[in-house]
This record gives sequence, structure tokens and C-alpha cells, in this order.
Amino acid sequence: VAALLVALIHCQPRAGVEAPQPPKPKIVLVPIDFVLQSPQVDQLMAPLAKLAQRDDVAGLVLVINSPGGTVSGTEALYTALRGINKTKYAVVTGLAASGAYYVAVAADEIYATPSSWVGSVGVIAVLWPEEYLYDIPDYIYTTGPLKYYGRDLTDYYNDIERIRLNFVEAVLKGRSGRIKTDPVVFETAAVFTADQALEMGLIDKIGGVFDAVADMAKALGLKNYTVAYIGEAVNASSPQSGASWRVSLSQLLNSTPVPMFYIYPAVLQVDITTDGRRNATLPTSPADRPYVVLDMAHNNMAPRGFIEVLRAELATRGYALVVASTENQLTALLGNATALVVVNPAAPFSRDAVAAVVNATARGVRVAYFYDMRASAIITISGISYVAPYSAFAVFDPLLTYFNMSGLRAVYNFTAGGDSYLRNWQFVAVEPKGNWSLLHGVERLVLFSPSAVATNAPYRLVVKGYVFGYGEGNYTVAAQIGNFLFIGSVRSFTPYFITQGDNRQLLRNVINWLTEPRAIKKLEKPPTSGVIYT
Repeated sequence: VAALLVALIHCQPRAGVEAPQPPKPKIVLVPIDFVLQSPQVDQLMAPLAKLAQRDDVAGLVLVINSPGGTVSGTEALYTALRGINKTKYAVVTGLAASGAYYVAVAADEIYATPSSWVGSVGVIAVLWPEEYLYDIPDYIYTTGPLKYYGRDLTDYYNDIERIRLNFVEAVLKGRSGRIKTDPVVFETAAVFTADQALEMGLIDKIGGVFDAVADMAKALGLKNYTVAYIGEAVNASSPQSGASWRVSLSQLLNSTPVPMFYIYPAVLQVDITTDGRRNATLPTSPADRPYVVLDMAHNNMAPRGFIEVLRAELATRGYALVVASTENQLTALLGNATALVVVNPAAPFSRDAVAAVVNATARGVRVAYFYDMRASAIITISGISYVAPYSAFAVFDPLLTYFNMSGLRAVYNFTAGGDSYLRNWQFVAVEPKGNWSLLHGVERLVLFSPSAVATNAPYRLVVKGYVFGYGEGNYTVAAQIGNFLFIGSVRSFTPYFITQGDNRQLLRNVINWLTEPRAIKKLEKPPTSGVIYT
């Protein structure tokens, strides 16, 4: 009994001493203002795990201002937030693009300040398709045909589409019942202003951090609460915000084993380089047989895969493929050539070179000019190499101009969509019509963002598609004037892509046209600089 009395006495509050009060509920601010990649995402995981276990944490407010990041980093953060059983609001304070919006849809409510941008629901992937054309080195032994590559190229492209669908499904799940537009609208990967996003149901309210905190407190019935940053709440350091959003593509590639990204492309600095493998190495002197000249005198970016296909098709017809590395070599080789193939020139033809080609066509030499507006060239600035588009060269190339052709831009299919890469918006399908001999046996082509050309040529291949700056319409992607032929695609005739539709048949028709038996006049006199013979 005495012991019980002592215990009761100790349980009574002492005079002048207050009983300990339970901690006030906290609303914790979680800044996400960095590129979503390692180590920043990894650094946030431990504090988030601690918050999930804290009874005094009533809710989280994600303060987002990010362009997205890697697929792995984005999905890791998204799944971690989804797994925290607490009320979560997100506030966009500038940009929630791509992976950053993916993370935002893990929240119960999404706010955005008036000038914020939201969206970019899509994937960017990096791969040189030619890498899949190299055989496994003889010093490497593998136990499976895909151990070295991991995935077949076509499977890789389909994986990209499946990852895109994962993003779309996360948006539809997180915004269940609140999306007010056809998902096709945001699947274009566009970014939207805050008021547009609100109208579409991508966000719930236009407002800032204090609006979200006040609304959360009201929804949870909190009267007496505190607000703290995540570092203060769990006594841990938060991921360091980047001083600049500009991020190099090479750095991103080094941060993830899978070269796929949920990122807003405007922040990327494309600084990846190639080792020269994209250009094929071919002989520069004719063999003892008929030959076709390959122009490599204009900084041409000729994919190895395309050259391999071209060379093999010519070999079956008894023709060699020889390279002109300079304009002087080009002029000399055209003297006895059957045909000339030009692939993705990154520098314009000089007046002398134009004269040499035009004079050759007048003698019966045929020219096929293949061009991808989206092909990339390596440029070097201050010792650093960058990959840059060079579509302007086709627009102003004097050789095209002579034949009354002017390059426009790439054509896309804005009505596409699905889980197969062939339904990607960059692939344009066409069913050719007409009596053009080059289309004999060609019933359906699947062209990888073909290049449009403005021309009044009598023979043309026209596709229906979308061109940025010009809109929806019918565009010419192949045209023939006499002995000069323009084909607005290169990638469509490389391995993997050439197997789609009747792409191979079209290329074979072009090669048959180039090598067709015909009278070719001999060059009676040495070429005169810049003079076009009539």
C-alpha cells in the first residue's frame, strides 16, 4: 500500500511545473528545385523516410521548380512520395516540366503560381542506332546473343513508348476524375501556362506556397501548427539546389545506366561527341568496274548503316562505290562515273562543284541527293565538341537551288500515338500513288521524319503531315527533275528502319535508276572552273 501511495504521489503534477505538451503538428515544406538525378534524389530519400515515421508531421508541401531529370531518378522520387501515407500538396513556383510534373501528380492537390509552366509529358532518349551495327569484338565471349547489347534496337524504341505510357498512366491515376481534356492534348509533350493547366485539370488551383499551407491546415482541421522545411523537421541537410538548370547531356548520361529522360529539353546542353564511326571508310579511287561516286567533300554525315546498305545493293549490280573527299576529287571522279550519291552535306557546294555536277547530269550521269533535316553535325567551339542540327544547309545549298528545289523542314505525324515505336509521331506513313517509275512495287512507306522540299518538279512523292512553322498540309519529300533526284530521308534506309513497309523496295528502285544502262557522253574537254556547259 505504501508503495502504491508513493507512485500516486509521483504521478501528480508538482506545483509550478507544467506537464509536457505534445509537439505541435507540422506542415513540412519539401523543396524540389533541382534536376531529378543522383545524387540529389538519393539525398532526399532518407529525410523523406524519417518524415513518413513522424506522428507530428501532418502533411507535406512539395515546392517544385524543376525541369525534370532521369527516368530512374524521377520514378524513384515519385514512388517514394506515393508511399508516404500523409496528406501531400504540390506547389509549382516556376516550372514543373516532364519528370517534375510526374512527381507533382503524387500529391493530392497541385497549385501553381500564375506565371508557372506545367506539362511536357513525354520521354527523351539518346542512342546512335549505328551502335547496333557493330559486331561483338572477338575478345568478348557472351552466353546469349543480346548479352552485349542488352536489347534489340526495335525493342529499345518500343521501350521508350512504354515508358511514355507509364508517365501518362501516372498522370491519369494521380489526376483521376479531374482531367478535363482528351489525354491526347497533353501527350503532345507541350508545356502549358498555369491558367491553361487549370482549365485542362492538370492542376487544381492557381496560388503559392502560403495558399497551399493554409488550405492544407484547413482541410486537416489544424488550428495550432508549425511550418518547417524538411531539413529543420528531421535535422538533415536538403539536396543542394543547382546554381543553374543548364545541364550537359553527357553529365546526364553518366548519371544513369538507361539513356532515357523525363526532362524539359530547353535546359539541355548537347555536348556528346562521336568517335567518327558514323561515317563509313571507303576507297577513294575507282576499281576496274563501273562505279558510283559518294560525295564526302561537304562535311557529310553519312550513317554507316546507310552506306553499308547502299554499297551492298551496288555490289549485286556489279558497281563499286568510291568516295570523293574533296571537291577536286569529286570533279575528277565524275568524269567516268555512272552516278553520284550525296548524303547529308553539312557545307554548301561551291560554284565549281555545282558546275561539275550539272555538267555531269547533262552528259547522262544521274544524281541522288539524300537528306535528313534532323541529321546532326559535330561542331567544335573553344575546343569542346557539340552535336548541332544543320538543316540550314539544305535550305541554301546552291546545288538544290540550281534544280529549283529548296529544303524546308522535317515532316511529322501529329495524329500518331500508341505503344509501338512505329506509331511514334516522328514516323510518317504514306501510300504512294501515280505512275512514277521509282514508285513501282512500292505500296506503303514508313519514313522517319522525312524532309520536305519546295519544288515544281514533274515527279513528286507527297505526304500528309505537320511541319513546324507551316502547319498541317501536303508536303513533297521526294522529287525528280531529269537526272537529279531528291530523297528527303536517310535514316529510313538504314538497317532496322529499311525493313519497315516498302522502304527497301524504294531504295532498290533508286539504285536501279542510278545504274540503269544508258548512254553517258564522255567528257570531251577538262572542266573549266565554274562553267556550266549547255
